[in-house]
Amino acid sequence: MNSIIIPLNAFETTGFQHTMIGKIHEQQVHGVEIRRELMKKVEQEIELIAEELKKYPLFTVYSAPIELWRENGELNTQELKAILEEAVLLGAQWVKVSLGFYQPQSPIADLQQLLEAFPALRLFVENDQTSHGGNIASLHAFFDNAYEVPVSMTFDIGNWLYVHEQPQEAIKKLRSFVGYIHIKHVIKNSGKLVTTAISNGSNEMWKDILKGFSYSTFKALEFPIDEPEQVPGFISLVQAAEQEEVQ
Repeated sequence: MNSIIIPLNAFETTGFQHTMIGKIHEQQVHGVEIRRELMKKVEQEIELIAEELKKYPLFTVYSAPIELWRENGELNTQELKAILEEAVLLGAQWVKVSLGFYQPQSPIADLQQLLEAFPALRLFVENDQTSHGGNIASLHAFFDNAYEVPVSMTFDIGNWLYVHEQPQEAIKKLRSFVGYIHIKHVIKNSGKLVTTAISNGSNEMWKDILKGFSYSTFKALEFPIDEPEQVPGFISLVQAAEQEEVQ
């Protein structure tokens, strides 16, 4: 199965995400990830994107840069509800957010109750580039306690490096919660971490990390892509890496 999803932040698409959907569909991918942070006029752009999505059989993920848990450990109810409502308008199947400030006393029941109002959506929580929302211990504690909640993890390969966590350790602790992988290659350039496109380089970490997951796990190509026509080549790289695992 081609389980590849293309996030639209891979392209220069600020304000024009709807114009990319048909081009992405032409590349024979499974789905598209709509990015809220690229929207300047949210209501207007959601309407345009939703109309385009109706034309194509694309699985849709809605990614929003909000934190699930507030600094006081309470659920970020108002923002999360708004994002879920926007996802419904888009016709999305999945919603992706960050963990935020989860604490042992955070009310998991509040999250479960809110999600019950959106039965057609599945929530995904990603390891982000913050020390509080991207550390293995906090993520494991949250998912371990949310076993009755329809929530899964987005495993971002590159983000672990930003928070000085070990990806292989993350796989051991979090593998059972993961339903979505963000693939990227991260290098150090002039002392700063930079996301670049994947290649066939033998030293690229993403290939080793994929070996820790089932080949059927949904995957996103979240790195700079110049043109949509390059997508099939990157998909071939991912499929070749998965084939190496099988052999």
